[in-house]
Amino acid sequence: MKLGMVLEGGGMRGMYTAGVLDLFMDRDLYPDGIFGVSAGVCHGASYASHQRGRSYEINVKNCRNRHYMGLWSFLRTGDYFNADYAYRRIPVELIPFDYDTYDRYRDSMPLYAVVTNVDTGRAEYVPTGDMHRGIAYVRASSSLPVAARIVGIGGRRYLDGGISDSIPVEASMDHGFERNIVVLTRPAGYRKEPNELQPLIEKVYGRRYPNLVRTSAERHEVYNRELDLIDELEKEGRAFVIRPSVSMEVSRIEKDPAKLDAIYRLGYEDASACFEKVKDFSEAARSLRES
Repeated sequence: MKLGMVLEGGGMRGMYTAGVLDLFMDRDLYPDGIFGVSAGVCHGASYASHQRGRSYEINVKNCRNRHYMGLWSFLRTGDYFNADYAYRRIPVELIPFDYDTYDRYRDSMPLYAVVTNVDTGRAEYVPTGDMHRGIAYVRASSSLPVAARIVGIGGRRYLDGGISDSIPVEASMDHGFERNIVVLTRPAGYRKEPNELQPLIEKVYGRRYPNLVRTSAERHEVYNRELDLIDELEKEGRAFVIRPSVSMEVSRIEKDPAKLDAIYRLGYEDASACFEKVKDFSEAARSLRES
């Protein structure tokens, strides 16, 4: 039985996930496949390349760098998170991505980027494969509506995967990963409300991309159903859920390094506190595969 891992997005709240994944790297725990959404796939990429601390260095040390993120970048490039800086300069020049290690494990532990096709409004689950090219899907998965340009790849157009499938545990199971470790970036009891920016999304995309607008309007309903499904899977022993043990005020575009450090440390500590149970869950899933 294959073990999957599902990583929710959440912008800079994803530093919680970075902390969880660094603990997993410290304890040498890896699944058979990873489904990442938005920030989740960004941190999942560093996890897949076995680069402990890389996500922390990128985000906490650059959160106040106008070349990385912010209004200056948005006005100059059309992307709040500067695409050239984040997806070319950082992995190639500044905080190099370990392509060789990633390639060594990419078949035994594929990384799937969840993207939203703006024409159909539907989620697509794309194996990143060669990260020199797959980085385009990582960028697309992280491209927030209104705050980023639409990303064209192979004649298709994409935006943030969280619009259509924020917590793709069902997709992971459909791909053969019958047991899943699910890392969420909201605490227990959270439920998503309708998007306050929906009128703006309708104004920007409504005429050309009506399916995208419809999917965005339904996002909170889909998200809450996914939470209900995860609760059921957890009760059945088919999912192990790690989520913030306390609520922290960290925004999607947080620029306070102290807050980002705190939520990273919370992720690390939460994962450490439940690690033996996670390990047992992982070993049980794999023993079923081998029996």
